[in-house]
Amino acid sequence: MHSKKKSVDKEYIHVSQTYDKNNNVITTQKTLESNRDVYIQPELAELLKEIRAYNKISGISSIYLFSGDGGTPIAYDSYRQYLRDHSIKTLGYNVTPHVLRHTHASLLLANGMDIDSIARRLGHANSKVTREIYLHIMEQLKIRDNNMLKNIRVL
Repeated sequence: MHSKKKSVDKEYIHVSQTYDKNNNVITTQKTLESNRDVYIQPELAELLKEIRAYNKISGISSIYLFSGDGGTPIAYDSYRQYLRDHSIKTLGYNVTPHVLRHTHASLLLANGMDIDSIARRLGHANSKVTREIYLHIMEQLKIRDNNMLKNIRVL
């Protein structure tokens, strides 16, 4: 997961840039499809408003969702380390930013969202990439569906 420039507009996060940690610069996304508006649930939108209000009170003026005291994006490694430390402490195992992304997509797929919609949400250039990554989840869904069909009598 890359740190991305984000601005909240009601219930969407606009993703238009990425943070290149190797060169310590903010740059354009890798692909045109990576520029996207990602819908978020109303409760998350409300939480983001609270974070922005807290930052404003704290004197942090930033267009970035995750920013340091100076308003610049926090370093990816700092975010990854914070997430690692707190997930181990709270859950007993390491959670990475990439694991969060993968879990999100897997939950969407398992709950019936179509693969093309998930691909757009993740910023994949096409759903082929998404299909390859989440093939194991799709196989599990086929088994689940087949088991459901076993219990339906047609004759």
